[in-house]
Amino acid sequence: MKRTPRTAVTDAPRAHTCRRAGSGTLLLAALVSSLLLLGPFAAPVAASGPTTNCQLTALNDPVTVGHPATFRFFAAARVPEDLPPSPSGLVTFFDGLGGGVLGVAVLFPAVLKDNNSVDFSTSSLSLGHHTVYAILVGPSGPCPVPPSAGQQVDPPPASPSSTGVGSSANPSRHLQDVTLTATVARQSGGAVAGTVQFQADGAAVGGPQVVDGGGQASVHTSSLPVGDHPVTAAFTSSASDTLDSSGSLGGGQTVQPADTRTAVSTSRDPSELGQAVTFTAQVETVSPGAGTPVGTVQFSDGGTAFGPPLPLDGAGRASTVSSDRTVGAHTISATYTPSGGDENPSSGSVSQTVERARTTLTYDGPASGDFHDPTVVSATLTRTDDGSPLAGRSVQLTVASSSCDALTDAAGRASCTITPQVPAGASTVTAVFAGDAGSRPSADSRPFTVTREQTSLRYTGDTVIADGATLHASAVLREDDGLPALAGRSVTFTAGSGPSAQTCTGLTDPAGRAACDVSAVAQPLGPGTVKAAFAQDAYYLASADSASTIVYAFPSRGVFAVGDTRALPGATVTFYGAQWATANPLSAGAAPNAFKGFTTTTGRPACGAGFTADPGGSGLPPASVPSYTGTLVTSRVTASGSGSGSAIVGTVVRIVVVRTSTYGPTPGAGGTGTVVATVC
Repeated sequence: MKRTPRTAVTDAPRAHTCRRAGSGTLLLAALVSSLLLLGPFAAPVAASGPTTNCQLTALNDPVTVGHPATFRFFAAARVPEDLPPSPSGLVTFFDGLGGGVLGVAVLFPAVLKDNNSVDFSTSSLSLGHHTVYAILVGPSGPCPVPPSAGQQVDPPPASPSSTGVGSSANPSRHLQDVTLTATVARQSGGAVAGTVQFQADGAAVGGPQVVDGGGQASVHTSSLPVGDHPVTAAFTSSASDTLDSSGSLGGGQTVQPADTRTAVSTSRDPSELGQAVTFTAQVETVSPGAGTPVGTVQFSDGGTAFGPPLPLDGAGRASTVSSDRTVGAHTISATYTPSGGDENPSSGSVSQTVERARTTLTYDGPASGDFHDPTVVSATLTRTDDGSPLAGRSVQLTVASSSCDALTDAAGRASCTITPQVPAGASTVTAVFAGDAGSRPSADSRPFTVTREQTSLRYTGDTVIADGATLHASAVLREDDGLPALAGRSVTFTAGSGPSAQTCTGLTDPAGRAACDVSAVAQPLGPGTVKAAFAQDAYYLASADSASTIVYAFPSRGVFAVGDTRALPGATVTFYGAQWATANPLSAGAAPNAFKGFTTTTGRPACGAGFTADPGGSGLPPASVPSYTGTLVTSRVTASGSGSGSAIVGTVVRIVVVRTSTYGPTPGAGGTGTVVATVC
């Protein structure tokens, strides 16, 4: 007989939901499933009748969950007269407890046998007691009753566990975030489930942490203080197959003080001498340490502390203001001292250059001054940065070639006196501060106008002038402050006016006096004017002066006389007449009656000289007299003898000018007038 060879079935059957054994629905579903899986395998095999004996045996009952359970299916065929074929077909195994198909096995035909068997293993059975069924579908027909076998699945025995503890950073720094990790393992292998409670110094660190699929649980902490801390981890299993365990971190967790760094900054660099500068220290914790440092900072300059230790604020900063750093390069350092043991000290520094202070010099004096006239010039020196005055600094002020020096006062102002010595015109005033050890130089200049110095001219020459004689003209030229003007200035004198004016020019001497003569004065008799004029030059303004003059003349022959007691300016006098002696009382005694007032003196009379007169009518007077007549003033007239032949003499104490009122050439007519000027 030709038999169909056995064929292995590797594809798993579709899952079925079945009820427990005995249920018609379950058996029907299993049968249908088997037929579908058998497919064309059963087609060429002729049915040989139903299988008469089917058995299912659990080969390793009980088993531990997760371990394979093996079942053996056995089938025996109905025995025919000739050699029957062995049972064959597709055997489907399903779990009566779970209701699901466990798998499929192929029962291949066996040659010259009337029975056959196949083994099937599965590890998918859950905890508990299971009834496993087998259904044969194939050419040999189904089993009259699907066989079943009981299978007990027990839990594994509880396994000891071990817990190891590790730290992400050990030693760590103050406030550093540290991850503590517990690794839990079952002694017999496999996954663990449960929680881990960490402790440090016997106190819980966080709450219970769930163990993950890799057997690990972790907790973060940054609150451990500086020092050594024992750390433990207690594992509590949530599975009955695993025992609890605990472990500790070898050596414990060591927390060291955090390192710090101190940075120093300056509000300005370079700065100027005396300028306020703010130095700021910023103290920070160096990673992996954390937190804001607490403590004090001491600032120092080149290693020498200045100011008290300053506490850090909530941001780790401390600042100080200094304005007394000297000119030059400085190293400003800040040293941080922690207030506790949580941080390590540190220091930092910054370079600070202090330069001389910038200055501003501003000229604020007058913009003009007279030549040769003292002028007070001034300037104010201040700091450029804040405008504050600088006292006690030397400032030089210059106008053209003239300079003066002065020290600034408390307001920064320097003033001194300059006397310009240049011609009038546009010039420059300059103020210069040369600088010193702490201040930079500065200067200022402004236009300055030198103006001509005012002058005064005073005529000092002759004002009573004899016609035909020499006019001695003179004047004094002075500046407005009374000082003599510089020598060599030209002064012009003018007697009279109009076409008949007569002039002369003189140069001033070092005393400011100028003089010259107008020879042979030829001006109308009587009141006149003499003028002195200084025309301006490059240094001085013009000035002038004038004086009233009296031009007089002596008679064509002889000279008349008046007594000294009445010959006063403005007095009416009798200079000739029969009663001259009576009209002219003399201070030295009465005149002889023989003297009628006319002297026979020849030449130009002079004060202090004497005169003579003819007796008996006093000589022969001129037919007329000048309208302004030069007249002698005598204090004594005497006769040298007696009789008509006696000589008359007298003294000349003064000479005056008499404006003639009446005159006749005889004693009876006589002559009168008014004294208008004194010659000498």
